[in-house]
Amino acid sequence: MLDIELFQENKDVLMLYAVSGTIIVIVVVLLAAYTQQRRQRLNWYDQNLLEIATSPPHYVRCKAIPRLDTDDDREFDNEKGQSTYSLECRKQSRIQPIKKPIPPLGDLSDAFTVPKKQPSSSSMFRNPEQSQIDRGLYQTTMDAESGYDEESCGTGGSIKLALSMDTNLGLLTVSLKQAVDLVPKRQDGYPNPYFKVTLDVPESTTPKTQQQSKIYKNTSSPTIEEEFFFQVPNGVLNQCRLEIMVFDYDQFSVDECIGYCWLTLGRVTVSTTNVPTVFFAEVLPFDDDGGHGFGEVLLSLTYLCKAQRLTVNVFKARNLHVDNGSDHLSAVAIRIALVANNEKRLKRKKTSLKKNTANPQFNESLSFGIPKHTLCDSSLEIEAIHEFGTFGMQCKVLGRTELPLHKCKDLWRFIIHEEKSQARWHSLEEP
Repeated sequence: MLDIELFQENKDVLMLYAVSGTIIVIVVVLLAAYTQQRRQRLNWYDQNLLEIATSPPHYVRCKAIPRLDTDDDREFDNEKGQSTYSLECRKQSRIQPIKKPIPPLGDLSDAFTVPKKQPSSSSMFRNPEQSQIDRGLYQTTMDAESGYDEESCGTGGSIKLALSMDTNLGLLTVSLKQAVDLVPKRQDGYPNPYFKVTLDVPESTTPKTQQQSKIYKNTSSPTIEEEFFFQVPNGVLNQCRLEIMVFDYDQFSVDECIGYCWLTLGRVTVSTTNVPTVFFAEVLPFDDDGGHGFGEVLLSLTYLCKAQRLTVNVFKARNLHVDNGSDHLSAVAIRIALVANNEKRLKRKKTSLKKNTANPQFNESLSFGIPKHTLCDSSLEIEAIHEFGTFGMQCKVLGRTELPLHKCKDLWRFIIHEEKSQARWHSLEEP
């Protein structure tokens, strides 16, 4: 009888354990199902963050990626990606003072004679006389007192400046009058120039400020007439360095720097009166990446994390090194290869062929499948090629460049901050 009662009590305990275990298993299954369902409802960005959080430490190699969210880098990006030369590599701009005409001395009553007007008959075959032209209907690019000549302009053009210094207020006024014969890098029309003016004051505790002019559309010789003001301490004016960067505005890509003026104010006698010092400064050509005349390609990069797909948007190329004397150099294309860290080509694709042009426009996208953890160790090999022969069986490389993905700031900003990737020009080198 006692054994039966003990068995009955043990049976109740076993039943309690079985029911409790079943309930625990059901709860765990429900929680797992709920977590999986919630994970499936995440968008691609949240799911990507969840994958990164649960991945092993070597999933993303942050050592090869510089900080991209700092204020200094933001300021660099605001300059549209244009780098500047180091002070050691910069050349001083040549300056050309404007000479005012000196009137002759003495009695000039007998020095001039007024010729008689010759009668002329109107004819459609005769050139019009100067008196018949209404000059108010025409806009001149140079004012009458500019003093501009061929020696004033360098290979990249020149800028007419006016400098004056208010010693009481310690205020330097830099006036941009006009620019002459600016040379754009593109060959499809006139540039859209604008100017960034910076004054580097030595041993200054305040950071140097950069001021920008407005944009002048479709002209290589704009009339500017804008003033910029800088605070300069007493006694350091001659050591100050004036820098004027000339940019070409492009609505669909990063603005390009096409030239710069850089000079020390000690080379110029800055006026302290109401009459400013006026002179021409040479615009030096700007070459930020050491191009060697083999052309450039306009690209932008995007990466879709959920699909793990890298997309290279190829817009156009310019100034390709094409031999005009050859008959077979008519079909040009851009070929891009995805290269791994061991210099092995994983995949190669190319755009369509464009015929009879050294400045082709493609507007095509090339996609490559690549995992996220291999982005830092991969690079793009970009080549401009032309195909010739029967069915395009023969190929010649016009220019080549290599683009490591860990150096593409626009790509990483697109991945991390979801910012729109901007197109940039990439110079090609000798193949």
